Amino acid sequence: MTIETAVLERYSASAESVQPELCCPVDYDRTLLKLLPPEIIDKDYGCGDPSRYVKTGDVVLDLGSGSGKTCYMAAQLVGDIAEPAATSRCC
Repeated sequence: MTIETAVLERYSASAESVQPELCCPVDYDRTLLKLLPPEIIDKDYGCGDPSRYVKTGDVVLDLGSGSGKTCYMAAQLVGDIAEPAATSRCC
């Protein structure tokens, strides 16, 4: 099995059910999490919170976005002018 296949299989399984061993403790801004559906928060395996660096009008590209939590959080911060974009797997 290639590394790419192993990673794909591992993270594909995490999209179907919660995998606690993939979680990294991160202290997110709770006000930004209030609007997110529980399934996004439950299946997030992020390893950091870049939201403190996001400002109104920023263009945000979240590569390897997984459940999209950071992108949803950034959307609340950038305002109506800018739009965040995310991708979880590039070919």
